[in-house]
Amino acid sequence: MCQFTGGILMKKCVIIFVVLLAVIFGTSTVYAQHGGFTGPQAFGQFQAGLTGNFGFMGPSMPITVANVVQTFPNKATAILRGYIVQQISNDRYLFRDSTGEMIIKIKNDRWWGLTVGPNDLIEIGGEVKRDKRSFMLDYFDAKNIRLAI
Repeated sequence: MCQFTGGILMKKCVIIFVVLLAVIFGTSTVYAQHGGFTGPQAFGQFQAGLTGNFGFMGPSMPITVANVVQTFPNKATAILRGYIVQQISNDRYLFRDSTGEMIIKIKNDRWWGLTVGPNDLIEIGGEVKRDKRSFMLDYFDAKNIRLAI
């Protein structure tokens, strides 16, 4: 790729190398944040991406679990307020509010550096995922998560 005999070409190669190193080390610090669930059956801390805020996800007020389970169609967006009470698998959790429980999916990069326990009231924004053959709720795919105020 680079010939080390010409002075100008050598300088270009050095500049490209320095830029590549800056990109590699710059992005590695972005993913150094940790967060995740710390309650029952927690598998450990997960790496997270950039710190994020909620954008508009649909209804501005939190919706109840019972409402989502009974009436929300596939791919509908909602904001839920409640508690993650148990980790079921690597990215599946049991979410509870005053009206019921449901399975939520939080990918490892969706924790945004936040650490949550079973006693932490949270708001999660995401999308309803239903079985295509029935109206049965498969899970709630969380896109954003934050501590409730």
